[in-house]
Amino acid sequence: MNAGPCKSALAGLLLIAAAGCQYSSTPITLDTSGIEPALDYEDLAFVLDKVVTKNGLLIPEALENHSDRLDAQLKRLAVTGPGITPKLLVTADEQLAYWYNARAGWAMKLTLLRKFPKKLRRDELIERNFPLDGRMLTLENIDRILETDDDWRVPVAAPGVTLRRCKLPEKPFTAKDVRQRITERFNAFMDDDRRVVIDTRHKRVIFPPVLWRYRQKLIDDYHRNYRTQGANLNTALLRHLTGSAHRRIQDAIGYRCVSSRSTLLVALFKER
Repeated sequence: MNAGPCKSALAGLLLIAAAGCQYSSTPITLDTSGIEPALDYEDLAFVLDKVVTKNGLLIPEALENHSDRLDAQLKRLAVTGPGITPKLLVTADEQLAYWYNARAGWAMKLTLLRKFPKKLRRDELIERNFPLDGRMLTLENIDRILETDDDWRVPVAAPGVTLRRCKLPEKPFTAKDVRQRITERFNAFMDDDRRVVIDTRHKRVIFPPVLWRYRQKLIDDYHRNYRTQGANLNTALLRHLTGSAHRRIQDAIGYRCVSSRSTLLVALFKER
């Protein structure tokens, strides 16, 4: 059999795939000429108010209509930040609010650039470079920064557009409210059956990787505090939860704990 045409077809498909990957991973540039550094989230506040529903869904057509305001905010964030303008972000909570707001803004921008697909690859969302804090960063870089916080809930509660992350906020974060909102956001995350899935048929709880990576730390902390052994992630999480989130996980005590195995990032949008 002549394998030439098959090889040619395969080569063509590989070239198309490579071109797609190259496109999706191309660093993003912004024209920041004339933009002055400022700790100002006014444009982000406008955008979030217009494009995010009360339950954290992104409204594609609204973001398309207000993309200029989002770009204005991202340009300001590009020339402002803990690294490039440390005098504007002195406290740890000011810096934390900055990284949360930056993650929300860039998660929306990256999704807009990909035309709001239902599913995204990591290189299209998490690993694509953009200008922030006077350098080129990625959402993954922001996550690594958030992981240095003493509170393990900080990276878990960070805003995003996919089922693996907490929902987008309705307003920007500030140094005064960011810590309280992290507690609220984490409870909402655990209470969301789209993000933390309780599979009653197979008696298991499916956790997103952003939380699953802390399972051993949480279990070890639980054993140390309560001087016990044999706890699983469900039990270890209970003392960090309140209200309906607590009741939801309490009902799943005894279920197996597993991590989501999906290799694609499923985005959440309001239907057009």
